Amino acid sequence: MFVVYFSLFSFAVFPSIIWLLYFLRQDAHPEPKHLIARVFIFGALFAFLGYFLQKELVLFFSPQSTETQTTLLLLLFFQRFIFVAFFEEILKYLAFFFTVRKNSELDEPIDVVIYMITAGLGFAALENFLLLSSLEPSSLEMAKISAIRFISATLLHALSSGLLGIFMAYSYKCSARKIFFYGLLVVTLIHGIYNIFASRISTDYGLAILFLFLFFLTIGFFFFVKKIKKMKSICLLSK
Repeated sequence: MFVVYFSLFSFAVFPSIIWLLYFLRQDAHPEPKHLIARVFIFGALFAFLGYFLQKELVLFFSPQSTETQTTLLLLLFFQRFIFVAFFEEILKYLAFFFTVRKNSELDEPIDVVIYMITAGLGFAALENFLLLSSLEPSSLEMAKISAIRFISATLLHALSSGLLGIFMAYSYKCSARKIFFYGLLVVTLIHGIYNIFASRISTDYGLAILFLFLFFLTIGFFFFVKKIKKMKSICLLSK
C-alpha cells in the first residue's frame, strides 16, 4: 500500500517540480525557497478548494438531452471558459495574492512571473493527484498519464499563470490596473481554448494539435519573458 501511495504522490508532484526547477532558472536573483514552497502549497490548497466548487457548478450547469443546440453551446462555453478556465486562473492568482503580494522580496518584474508560475504548478500538482487517485493503482498507467500531463496540463497551468504574471508586472510598472484584467481575459481565453483541444484529444490529430498549440504558446511566453527581464527593478509594494 505504501508503494502505491508513494507512486501516486511521485507521479502527481514530479511533473510540477521538474517544470518549477526549470522556470526558477529564469530568475537571475533566486527567490527565497521558503516563499517558493509557500506559494506552491497555497496553489495546491486552492486547487483542492476549486475541485469541490467546480464539481458542483459543472453538475448544476450540465446540459440536458432536451436542450436546444444554442443552449448546449452556451452551456459548453460556460463550462470550458468560465467554470474551468476563468475560475482556475482566479484561484491561482489568489494563491499569489494571499502569500507574497506584499512581501518585500517581490521587488523585480520577473519575480511576479516566477511566483505566479509557482502557484500554477502547485495547482497542477494537486490536480494531477486527484486525477491519478481516480485511476486503477497501476504504476504503468499512472506513469503514462503523468508523462502526458507533464507536457500538456501541467505546462499549460505554468504558462497561463506566468502570462498573467507578465500582465501583472506591466500593470505595476504602468500603474494601470486595467492591464491586469486584460491579462485575465487573455489567459482565460487561452485556457479555454486548451480545454476545447484537450476534450478532442482522442480524435484524429487531436493530441498533435494540442501539443502544437502549447508549442506556440511556449514560444510566445518566452518572448515576453525576455522583455520582462529588461524592465528595471520596481517597488511593487507601492502599487
